[in-house]
Amino acid sequence: RGFVRGRTGSSNKRVTSPTYLLSNTYIVDGGATKIYHMDLYRLSGVSKSSKGDDDNYVDDLAPLDLENVFGNEISLVEWPERLGGRKPRERLDITLSIDSSTEMQNDDDDDGDDSKLRCMKLVPYGDRWVKRLNFLESEGYFEDLIMDSSDVNE
Repeated sequence: RGFVRGRTGSSNKRVTSPTYLLSNTYIVDGGATKIYHMDLYRLSGVSKSSKGDDDNYVDDLAPLDLENVFGNEISLVEWPERLGGRKPRERLDITLSIDSSTEMQNDDDDDGDDSKLRCMKLVPYGDRWVKRLNFLESEGYFEDLIMDSSDVNE
C-alpha cells in the first residue's frame, strides 16, 4: 500500500489485495506509467488443460501480459516464485518479514504486530539496480531503516 500511495501521491488511495483479480493496476505520471500489483498465490504458471491431455498445457500467467508489464511498467509481485523462469533479469527483489521473537520499544500499550521488528531484505539483479541501491545508500536513504540491536527488547 505504501509504495502505491507514495508513487501516486495519494495518501488515502484505496489499495487492495489482488488475490482474486490476480492484478490491480494504478495509473501514475499522468497516465505515462502504470503500476501492476500482482498476487500469484492461486497460480502455478503452467497447468494441464481441462481436456486431461498430457500434451496440452495452459499457461495460467498468460492473461497477465508479463512481457509487456515487466518491460514497460512498474510491477509489484506477491508470490514471485510462481513465475518460475519468467522473472526479469533486471529487478529488485524485496522480502518483508516480521520477527515475532523480538519486540521494539514502543510508547503504546499495543501488543499487536506494530510492536514486532520488521525486516526488509533488498536483493538487486542487474547493474541498474545495483547502481540504484548504491546511490540510495551513499545518499543516506537507508540510515533511518537500519536499527541498532540495542533498540530491540529481548
